[in-house]
Amino acid sequence: MIEASNIRAGYGDGPDILQDISMTASAREIVTILGPNGCGKSTLLKTVAGFVRPRGGAIRINGEGAETVPIHEKVRHYGVGYVPQTDNVFRTMTVTENLLMGARDLSRDTRNERFEALMTQYPTLANKRRRKASALSGGERQILSLARALMAGPRILLLDEPSAGLSPAMMHDVFEAIGRIRDAQDMCILMVEQNAYEALSISDRAYVLSLGKVALTARSADLLNDPAMERLYLGGDPDA
Repeated sequence: MIEASNIRAGYGDGPDILQDISMTASAREIVTILGPNGCGKSTLLKTVAGFVRPRGGAIRINGEGAETVPIHEKVRHYGVGYVPQTDNVFRTMTVTENLLMGARDLSRDTRNERFEALMTQYPTLANKRRRKASALSGGERQILSLARALMAGPRILLLDEPSAGLSPAMMHDVFEAIGRIRDAQDMCILMVEQNAYEALSISDRAYVLSLGKVALTARSADLLNDPAMERLYLGGDPDA
C-alpha cells in the first residue's frame, strides 16, 4: 500500500536527512520506524505524509506516484490519516467536538454512524464525551486523537510517536488501541516510536534507522531477539 524507494529528503538548504531510504507497508500491517534521536524517523513519516517533499526517489500509494502530493490531497484521495506527536487535539473543545472535526467532509448519516461506532469502541471517551479535551489524561487525549483520525474512515494511518509523554500504563492502553485498529479494520499503520520494545510487541515489521539510512529491517519478533538491535537503536536493555 505504501512503497518508498531511494528517498532523499531534508529541510530548506540543509543537508539530506534521509539518504537513499526504501521501505514498504501493507494493509493489515503495523510497520514501526525506530532509531535514536536525529536519525530521520519523523522526517521519513512527514515525507510519506506529504509535509516534506523528497529531493529524490519515489513514493507510491496503492501503486500511484504520490511523492509530490500534499497531505490534504492524500487524506482525500488515498484515505491517509495523520496523527502528530504534539498538538493533536483541540483542548478547548469537547470530546464530541474533537471527533466531529475529523468528519467535516462526511454526510450527516455517515458522520453519525461513525461517531456512535467510536463511542462503542472507546467507552472511556463515550463517558466523557461532553468534557473538554483539556480535562482528559494524556493517554485519553492520545486515544481521542486516534479516534478523530478514524472518523474520516482512513485506509492508511501515520502515527508520530503515539506514546510520547505517557506513563507505562497509559502507553500500554494506547498501543493496545493501535493493535485493535489494525486487526479490526485491515488498516495499514506506519508508526514512528521511541519506545522500541513496546512498539515491537504490536508491530509486524520494523525499520531501524541510523544517520538517515536503514541500518536494520526485519520482522518485529526477530528484532526483539537480535543483538544488533541493541547496538543500533541505543534504547537500553529491555530487561533493565
